[in-house]
Amino acid sequence: MDAREETLSILNNIWVKLQGLPNATPIELGAFFVILTFILVFILMAALTCATCCCCCCRKTKIRGSIL
Repeated sequence: MDAREETLSILNNIWVKLQGLPNATPIELGAFFVILTFILVFILMAALTCATCCCCCCRKTKIRGSIL
């Protein structure tokens, strides 16, 4: 099984679980929202890290250029 087929399989399983979400128990809904929150926080932190890194690199380059 190559990476593409494995990714499609995982996405298909996620899609099936999302379709059953309206009939889920409160515990399953709570677990879904906790996992979703962790994923969103991870993406937000990664985006903020990249933005901070880019801003800091640009500032260091400008400061070094002005000192020389």
